[in-house]
Parts: sequence; C-alpha cells; structure tokens
Amino acid sequence: MRIDSNSSNRPFDKQLPHSGFRHILNTMLFEVHSGIGKVVNLTITLLIVVSVLISMTGTLKALEPSWVIAIEQLEYWVTVVFAVEFVARCYSARNMRAYLFSFYGMVDMLAILPMLLIGDPNIAIRLLRIVRLLKLVRYLRAMRLFISSMRDTLEMLSVVVGSIALGAILSGNVIYALEPETFSSAFDGAWWGIVTMTTVGYGDVVPHTLAGRAVAVCLMVIGICMFAAVTAIVSVKIARALHHGVRCHDCNKAIAPEFPYCPYCASKQQQEGEQDETESQG
Repeated sequence: MRIDSNSSNRPFDKQLPHSGFRHILNTMLFEVHSGIGKVVNLTITLLIVVSVLISMTGTLKALEPSWVIAIEQLEYWVTVVFAVEFVARCYSARNMRAYLFSFYGMVDMLAILPMLLIGDPNIAIRLLRIVRLLKLVRYLRAMRLFISSMRDTLEMLSVVVGSIALGAILSGNVIYALEPETFSSAFDGAWWGIVTMTTVGYGDVVPHTLAGRAVAVCLMVIGICMFAAVTAIVSVKIARALHHGVRCHDCNKAIAPEFPYCPYCASKQQQEGEQDETESQG
C-alpha cells in the first residue's frame, strides 16, 4: 500500500465518495473501462466524428441554404454538449486543477472557447473541427501511447529537424551554384532539398547535370537514414510503454510510467523518487 506523504500539501486532491452524483459522473467520464464509461465515451467519440464530418459537408458549395442553416444549428448544439461535458469533468475530477492544466483538459476547453470568443460562428466552426479531432486522443489508447513516445523523443526529433534545416540550406546553395539555370535562387534550391530529403519528390524542379543528380542521391540517402532512425526509436518507446506500463493508484487504470497525472481520473502519480522516499519513511 502506497502512502503519499505530500497529500496534505495538495488541496486539490480529493477522494470521491463511494456513492453520489459526483462519483457517478466520475465513473461515466473518467472510468473508460467501466460499463457505463464505455457507453458514454463511445457516444462522445461518435458525436465527435459525426460532427466533424457534418462540418466538412457544410463546406460544399452545392448545398441548399436550408441545409447550411441546419448544419450551423447542429454545430451549436454539439458545442453545448461539449460545454456540458467540460463542466461535468471539472466537477467530477479528483483533481480539478490537474485536469484543467492537463492535455485533455486544455483540449476540452479549446473545443468550446472558440464559439464564446469569436463573433463569427463560421470561423468558430472551422476551429472547432480541428480541436474536436484532438478530443479523440483520450479514447484511443494507441494514440496516447504514440503521443507519450513522441514526447520522450523530442530531443531526437529536434536533431532531425535541425539536420533537415541545415541540409536544406547547404544543398540549396550547392544546387544553385551547380545549376543556376534550373533553380532561380538558393531559396528554391533549399525547397528542393527539403522535398528531396523527405522523399516527397514533387517533381516541379529536378537537377539535370551529373553533379546535381549526385547531390540529390546524397540527400535521399541522408533523409531515409534519419527517418528510419526516428521510426526505430519511437517503436522502441511504444514497446516499452506497452510492456512496462504502470497503474494509477486511485482508479487502477494502466497508464504510461512517465505520466505525472492519470489521464482518466486526473490524480497525481508517485514518481520513482517520491516512492522511494515514502518507502524509506514508512
């Protein structure tokens, strides 16, 4: 049994009663593996997907005005549902402050703020489409593991981005010096370098000389090696999260070991250093 010696210093950590309306809400919204939690969260997931598809349908130019009005009204009521969900999560979360400042809390907040802060509902709808898709991360375990793995590899990703930028600048100047008749400026050469390293290959501009093609081959090989390394690192991180995950000490749900707060109940998790200190004191 874990004893949290710092619980008195965290006034936002509250134990929910075993019965009551708040406990029911917490089960419905945060206990995604419970029976009622699965139903509620599946309903919200379907609502997100359907609302995004309907919003995209509203961009079609051939729609009748009556359909456009109906879509706008539906968007308004969907926003109301998300607002009610956000208030209910704030009320039922074990740690309201942790939930509000967590990734999921910020996404839930952003999903309703555009309609409140922007006067033109059409602009708000466009922003809501993007944010609503981010809400799906909460319900997709594979996506949560992927985001956690990406966060652990930020240093490697920054190295890759920096290498691409450096390679684009160097290759842009080199290819412009080799083929000034093909590339109008070094900036066009840098754009070509990025496209080549990422193996996109738009084909709008291609080198024609032997030296220019040699530069292109080098960039392709460098790009493939860099992205292969990143893929391997992210794969290892995901495998570790799957096989070495921990469980929340409050709701007993499986979470990534580096999560400071549980994404289900928003309760703070003991890190290894804190756990060792607690065990030494107890």
